[in-house]
Amino acid sequence: MRRQQGVALLVVLLLLSLMLLVASGMSARLQLELQRTRNLVRQDEGRWYALGGEALAGKVLAQDIRDQPQKTHLAQYWATEGQRFPLRDGELTGRIRDAQACFNLNAINSGTAVDSGAGAEPYAAAVFRQLLQHLDVDEFRAASLSAALRDWVDADNLLASSLGAEDAHYEALTVPYLPANGAMLDVSEVRALAGLDVRLYRRVRPLLCALPETRLQININTLAPERAPLLAALFLDVLSLEQAQALLEARPREGWSSLDELLVQVPLDGAEVLSKELKSVLVLNSHYFESRVAVQLDQSQFRLTSLFQRQTNNQLRVIRRQYGGLE
Repeated sequence: MRRQQGVALLVVLLLLSLMLLVASGMSARLQLELQRTRNLVRQDEGRWYALGGEALAGKVLAQDIRDQPQKTHLAQYWATEGQRFPLRDGELTGRIRDAQACFNLNAINSGTAVDSGAGAEPYAAAVFRQLLQHLDVDEFRAASLSAALRDWVDADNLLASSLGAEDAHYEALTVPYLPANGAMLDVSEVRALAGLDVRLYRRVRPLLCALPETRLQININTLAPERAPLLAALFLDVLSLEQAQALLEARPREGWSSLDELLVQVPLDGAEVLSKELKSVLVLNSHYFESRVAVQLDQSQFRLTSLFQRQTNNQLRVIRRQYGGLE
């Protein structure tokens, strides 16, 4: 009898242990699901806050366009830095950048052919080469990178020059891949370019953009002085880096009202092709803007980068959104 009672007690203890293990597992899974739900709610909340920041950026841009439809400059509301908005359990920060104060990678094959040290090449390719040289890249490497970029975005498999790189080059790499032979959607794609390493990418990245068109148009009223290498590159060998920086620092607060106000300060005698290209590339108004919104909620972070396009009726449309990423 006592033996049977002992066996029954062991069975009860065994069942109790199993119930405790099951309850412990259920509790752990419940806590995990609760935390997962909280994270999803925070992410969803952050996403809607970020979209609200994007909408606010669109309102600010629309107001500046209504106020000055023929001119975009750094004294307008959209260019205000350090915008912060308090949220419940967090904060929203945002800023707007002119997406035409940079070199459009997809425009590398545009412009009239010009004679340069690298031979005949489109004006935009010569500008990109000069830009790299102003960043202390040697002449041969700059010419190679410019030719490789031309091959990356063009639609064929033919070398733009003897320094270019097409399928055969990339297929011979340790980890082979193929060039896009099409437009870039994001600046980060240039990291796959033959000859471009991480160190150079970090230096040149602030001066580059990838817009959904093949025209090169740069707003001289929104170029910050630290982007003087780009302005100097646009003038090829005519303007030095120091002269370009001095021009940008002496720019009127609300920008130049005409291209002649800038061009009259730079002698272009005998450079008819360059003068023609500059008058088509340099603009006073912008049609692309990029907003970056960061939302901090407790320990959760949410980022949204949006590209606005200004329509012919001066309305704004978001044509690209990128969630996440680093600043």
